[in-house]
Amino acid sequence: MIYLDYAASSIKRKEILQEILDNMEDFDGNPASTHASGRRAKEILEGAREKLARSIGADKDEIVFTSGASESNNTIIENFKGKKILTSNIGHDSILNPVNGANTIYLKADQEGMISIDDLKKNLDGVSLLALTYVNNELGSIQRVEEIGEILAKRKVHFHLDAVQAYGHLDIDVKKIKCDSLSLSGHKIGGLNGFGLLYLKGQVKPLIKGGDQEKDRRAGTSYTMGAFSMAKAFDKAILERDHIREIKKYFLEKLQGRSIEFEVNGSLDKSSDHIVNLYFPKLKSDFLLTYLDMNGILASAGSACRAGSLKPSKTIANVYGEERASHSIRFSFGFTNTKEDIDKVVEVLGKVG
Repeated sequence: MIYLDYAASSIKRKEILQEILDNMEDFDGNPASTHASGRRAKEILEGAREKLARSIGADKDEIVFTSGASESNNTIIENFKGKKILTSNIGHDSILNPVNGANTIYLKADQEGMISIDDLKKNLDGVSLLALTYVNNELGSIQRVEEIGEILAKRKVHFHLDAVQAYGHLDIDVKKIKCDSLSLSGHKIGGLNGFGLLYLKGQVKPLIKGGDQEKDRRAGTSYTMGAFSMAKAFDKAILERDHIREIKKYFLEKLQGRSIEFEVNGSLDKSSDHIVNLYFPKLKSDFLLTYLDMNGILASAGSACRAGSLKPSKTIANVYGEERASHSIRFSFGFTNTKEDIDKVVEVLGKVG
């Protein structure tokens, strides 16, 4: 199998899983327990918190551990229910689905996947929350978050970012961005599923109520293994950037060298190095995905959040139209991919394109 769907979820890092298995007794206790086993788990949990905080330029007390970015996004949006919210029309579903349409303004992204700064400024009156996706999960487009942060710093608008696709691929500094909150998921960089975090300045009403874990910001028994795996995975992810960048570049060069008709959706200059979305005018995306799968190549047409669906990308439909979306495929790269993999993919595409 050649896995080209890292934007949906990364291949798991076996060496991290093995380290957990080899030291399983360290993870047995509940970090809230006061006995020796609990204290050891607490040490691991807080060590991961400090490390993950540093990775985005935050203080450790500003990190709330959650089940992932969807929970983190929903936590913030829930705190602004009934108030005026600003977002984009190509945001992640975990932002677009919980917002109240009657109180929400949707900024339209252009064909590069970028929102207009002028449109943003024009629509800020009365807004309490701006919720954006830092790197679009289907186009890979990178929003101008530092410029936006500067604009919002002069207003009483909470600035929230879903930075899932940016983490490990871009340098993130929440102080430079001037965001008030930011969400991440561990499985996107090779950590365990079901773990993520919310960077938060200040306090929020918890989405999940129960015990007083996470300083009363999120109830539930702490997921020590998840925190450990995400912190370990980040160390590896930042060392793999050059490799992933080279794989994407090689893929596009090889495609251009073959008689395969395609166009890039979005802008290569304004996108993350691990995602490329391609339009194949002569091939329907559902057929092409099935054909690739039969040849051991795994890619996607849209967001993995639309569980089990072969429907065209809503993002591509919003910026290009339904017809182009029905002929578009997302390829996303990661640490297991090789140039030999790319040669095989291009060979397979050449037979059908």
